[in-house]
This record gives sequence, structure tokens and C-alpha cells, in this order.
Amino acid sequence: MSKALHAPRHFRKTTGNRAPRTLLSLLALTLGLSLNPVHAETIAAWDIYNYPSQTAVIDQAIKDFEAQNPGEKISRTVHSFDDTRIPLKLALSSGEGPQVAQVNQGGGDMGALVKEKLLLPMDDYAKQYGWETRFPSSILKRNRWSDKQDFGSGHLYGVASLGEMVGLYYNKAVLDKAGIAVPKTLPEFEAALAKLKQQGTVPIMLGLLDGSVGAQLLSTLWEEQIESSDRKTLDDLIYDVGGTFKDSKLVKAAQTMQDWNKKGYFFPGYQGMGRDDAASLFQNGQAAFFISGTWYMGQFKPNKDIHFSAMPAVPGVKAPLMVGGTDLPFSITITAKTKEQQDIAAKYINYIVSDKVATAWLNAGFLPASADKNAKLPADNPLLADIYKVWTTVNTNDGLGHYVDWATPTMGDALNANVQLLLANRLTPQQLTEKLDENYQQYLKTLKH
Repeated sequence: MSKALHAPRHFRKTTGNRAPRTLLSLLALTLGLSLNPVHAETIAAWDIYNYPSQTAVIDQAIKDFEAQNPGEKISRTVHSFDDTRIPLKLALSSGEGPQVAQVNQGGGDMGALVKEKLLLPMDDYAKQYGWETRFPSSILKRNRWSDKQDFGSGHLYGVASLGEMVGLYYNKAVLDKAGIAVPKTLPEFEAALAKLKQQGTVPIMLGLLDGSVGAQLLSTLWEEQIESSDRKTLDDLIYDVGGTFKDSKLVKAAQTMQDWNKKGYFFPGYQGMGRDDAASLFQNGQAAFFISGTWYMGQFKPNKDIHFSAMPAVPGVKAPLMVGGTDLPFSITITAKTKEQQDIAAKYINYIVSDKVATAWLNAGFLPASADKNAKLPADNPLLADIYKVWTTVNTNDGLGHYVDWATPTMGDALNANVQLLLANRLTPQQLTEKLDENYQQYLKTLKH
């Protein structure tokens, strides 16, 4: 609460002498004080934007927000990703936590906080600020939990500021040297892989040592076969509604990976190389293609030969799903006890996901979760322009797919281990799907009470 100079409610009557009030007013103006009480409300906010360029965006956003909303203050602290898990839960449970926090999605984190009633539903604010129009349902669904703890449905508990997706990076100079046009379809892509291999150029950069990359490649080859309009089967798997991983399209994706490996399309020694080392080699022109996420665009920006696209189209699939997600969404916590605090928290979150801040993210080289087709992109970042074009198309089609490891708490480990076995030819594509389904069905049993 800021201190203010309070004028007395009543002055002793004088015969036409208004000097006391006049003098007091002059004194207040001179000292820069107000005759009326000023009420300031401070909201504590935790976020994980610890890179300097990210911090600059958020700090400026807070300055602008406070300038537009006199008397409303944001006290920002930056935390590590790990602090959004157990430390956040402990802080909220003790009543000392922030009113706004970025919360990791999924049952172990956001789901646990929802279960213990440590987060507040944001449905009314979603309507007030038009979030359900601004963001496709495939994005908002990741932050929904029902009263029965159903993931992906019910109340909205968060809105994200940044997005990400896994697609195809390609080196145009390498393709030009090989006399290969940028492939638009999967058959064209596979023909390009064969021609590159024949010419002695590494077709696909890959680093499998530290996990996740193999799972992302498998997921990409699976989800590009699925129409956005026919996404319910995959959604049901990820949101624990039910289903099976013994899917013919997943078998085909695994078969494709195994075939590419047998034909020598991956960088030699990829099994013992980490993903970041693979990214650096690709950046230096050591392969034509790299299937990975938009988190590498800042690293790749200096190489103007590197571009980005959706995976070349599977024949017959017009608007495929694309593996991806968002960063940690901003949530309103239980420590926002008053309606005023809750309103300010929601107003702040709405500003963080606004078009103005989205433009600031673009200028800083990041991908905002919203998709404004009229956004002004920085002229010095053609790679970002490639990525943003794909992002707006994916969002228009409600086509943002999933990281498949979300399906169960142990699915990530299952994917990494079985992809390794698949590429070592110790597992058939069919057996891989059976192993993943076994993991999934066991998990579903634990959810039944």
C-alpha cells in the first residue's frame, strides 16, 4: 500500500477564507502527492524466462503493463524449470507462493496442483479476453482438467505465451549443389534421400544418444499421416481416454525409420551422438536435412542457407498433424485470494499473450503461441519467417499434434529404449507398437479406481 497525504475530512468554517485547502493543495502538488488515497496492488509472478533476450521481453512487457494500469504492480522473479514443480507446490501449499506462475503441463505437475485446489479455473477470463478465439482448442486443451481429474477436458487452468513444433530443417545450398529441389511430398523426399546418399552427401542428420530425438522422429512420421480433422483417436490416447498404440500408421512410421536406417540415410555414428552435437553439425553443412524442433532456430539463424518447412506431405493427407506444443502456461494460483488480485493476475496474463508481446517475441527470435497472420516479422530473420508461416497454417487447421511421451509417465523411457532397438534391427515395427501399447494399457489400469 503506497503512502498518501490524506486531507482532513472537515475544515473549521471560516468567513470566506479558503486558504487552508488551497495551501494544502499547493503543498501536495509541490511534493508530487495526491489528496486522495492511492491503492496499489502488487501481484507476484514466477516465470522461467532466464535467457537475456527472454528476460528483456518480459521486463518490457511488465513496464508497459504497469504504465497502462496505474496502481497495479507486477513483482517478477525468474525460476528454473525445476522450481515450477515441487518448490512451487510447497510455496502454494504454505500460502507464500506467487499469484501468477508458469506451470508444467501434465498429471504430475498441473494435474497435481489442480487436484489439491492450488490453481484457480480461468474459464470466465477466457471468455472475457477471447482466449478461446485467439488460440485453437488443440493448444488450450493441454491446460484443461475436469473436476474428476480428466486431462484435456473441463476447466482451463493456463494460457501459454510461446509455441514450438517439430518439422523439417533443410540446407538449401546442399540441395542446390546436389541438383535437388525442395521436396513437397513424401515420395519426393525419399527420392531426394536416395539421390543424396548416391552422391556421397549425408541425407539426414540425427543424434540419438540423449533420447527424445528418436521419439520425435517416430512421432513426426506417425502424425503426418493423420488429418487434423481426424485427430480424436490420437487425442484420446494422449489425454488418457483410451485406445491402442497398435496402430497401422504407427507401424508404417516405424517401418519407414527402419528402412531409412538400413539404406544409410542417417549420419554415420548417430547412435553415439547427442542431439545438440547433431544440430551443430547440421548447422555447419554436414547434412541436407534435420528433423527437429523450432527451439534450434536461434542457433541456426546465422546460416542463411537453412530453412524450415512442415514434413513433405503424405499423399492423400491435406492438413496433417504436426508434433509440437507450447511452453509452460501461465496460471492463476490460490494465493490470489481477492477478486481484485485475480482480475489483475488475469489482466497481466492476457497482456503477456497479447499481439503486442507476441510481436516482441518475434523480434527477439521466438515463436509466440498465438498465430497472427498479419504479424510484422523481423526482416533479418528469414528462418523465423519460414517457421511462422508453418505455425499459422498449423493453428488455422487446429493441427498441433502431440509429444507422444505425454501418454504415460514412463512413455518417454519406453519410446527411447524401443526406438534404439528398432534401429538396431532387434525389434520389428509391429513389436515396437506392441511394447508401447503394453506400457499404455498398464498405465490406464492404474487410473481406474
